[in-house]
Amino acid sequence: MLKFITTEDFSYKRLSAPGIPLILNDSEIPHTVLNNFMFHLVYDQGSVESIQTLHNYADALIDYFSWLDANELSWDDKPRLTQKGKESSNLALYQRWSEKDYRKPNGYPLSPATINQRTGRVQAFYRWAKDIARLIDWLPYATVLKARPQRHPDAFAHTHAKEYVESSSLKLKLPKKLPKLLTMDECRKLLAASMSKTVRTMTRLMLGTGIRNEECRTFPRKYVFDPTRLNKHKRIRIKLDPQDMNLKNNKERVIYMSWQLMAHLHEYTQFGEGVERETKYRERLGVMPPMLFLSERGMPWSEKGLNGAYRKFWTGYKRYGNTYPPFISFRVTPHMLRHTFATHELYHEQNTTQNGRKKGIGHALAWVRDRLGHSSIQTTTIYVHCLDIMDDGELNEYQQELDHMIIDEGTYGS
Repeated sequence: MLKFITTEDFSYKRLSAPGIPLILNDSEIPHTVLNNFMFHLVYDQGSVESIQTLHNYADALIDYFSWLDANELSWDDKPRLTQKGKESSNLALYQRWSEKDYRKPNGYPLSPATINQRTGRVQAFYRWAKDIARLIDWLPYATVLKARPQRHPDAFAHTHAKEYVESSSLKLKLPKKLPKLLTMDECRKLLAASMSKTVRTMTRLMLGTGIRNEECRTFPRKYVFDPTRLNKHKRIRIKLDPQDMNLKNNKERVIYMSWQLMAHLHEYTQFGEGVERETKYRERLGVMPPMLFLSERGMPWSEKGLNGAYRKFWTGYKRYGNTYPPFISFRVTPHMLRHTFATHELYHEQNTTQNGRKKGIGHALAWVRDRLGHSSIQTTTIYVHCLDIMDDGELNEYQQELDHMIIDEGTYGS
C-alpha cells in the first residue's frame, strides 16, 4: 500500500484540501474506506490538528492493512464464536505479530510503546467504522475500566481521588522509562563534534529552548534579529505563532532564549553557511526562505533528514565510497535535546527566588509545561524524576555553559 499527499489541486466536497495523507492500494487505486476515515480525522475530529499525527494514523493503517493483505485477511472479518470459545480478532493477531515477529531494518523489535501507538490508531479506525460510518456492528477488542491515580506534584498526592479511564484490552503494559537526556559533558562533546554549521546551530537552538524537531526545522527567519542593544543578562521573549511555523496542535506559545543564542542565530543569517544555503533557495524559487535552516542543497529539512543527520554522529556513515567512523560514543536524537532542556529548565525555575523565597516545583512545572507546549502538566511531571539522576552543580550551570560554548567558538565574545 502507498501513501499520497494531496496538493492544492485536490478538493474534498468542493473545498481545497492540500497536505492530507491519502492511502492507495498496490494498484495505486484510492482505498475508499481508509480515506473516508482520514477525512473524518481532518474535518470531524477536532482534536487531530497536527499534520504529523495524520501521517502517524496513515502509516499505522498502511502497516495493518498490508499485514492483512499478506495473510489474505480482511479488516471486517468478524471473530467467530467456535466450540472452544471466541476466536482471536485480526487486530489481536496483528498485535501479537508486531510484538513477537516484527523486526525493524536494524534487526531490533518494536517497543511496546510503538505497538500500542499503532494498534491505538487502528482501534480509532474501528471505532469510526462502527459508531460513525456504521460499516460494522462490533469491535475487534474489549474495553476495560482502569484506575489511574492522578499525578500531583505535592506532598498530598496520595489523598487525591483516582480517575477511571477506558482502556483497550489489547494495550501492552509499558515498562516505566525516564526520558533519555544528555549530560553536560555529552553536550560539550556533541557541540565539539565535526558537523555542519547549520546542524550545530540547530543543536544549540534545541538545547537552549526545548523546541521540537519539526519546530526547529520550520523556525522562522523573521524571528531572528541583532540583539546588540538588549541586556546581555536577560533572556529574550519569543512568541511562536502557528501562522509562521509548524507547531503541534497549532498551539501558539512563548519561549525564551539567551542573548548569546539570539546573537549566534543572527550571525548565522549574515555570514558563511547560512547565507550560502539561503542563496541556493532564493536562486531556485526567487524568494527568501521563510525558515531559518535549510539543507546542504538549500531545501527545507525533512524529519527523516534531520534525524538521519544526528544518527550519523554515533553510527558513522558512508559517502562517495568513503567510510566515516562515529564522531561521538553516545546516542543522540533531536528529542533528547528537548528532554535535556526541560530537565535543566525545571531545576532552574524551581530554584529561582521571589521575595526571598524559592518559587518551588509547582511554579516550575507550570513554567516548563508552557515553554514546551504540553497540553497537560501531567506530561511535564516526568522530568521531576529526571532531576534525581542529575548532579546539582551540572543542573545549575546548564544555560551558562551553553552560552560559554558559543562565546568560546568566537561568536559575540565581547
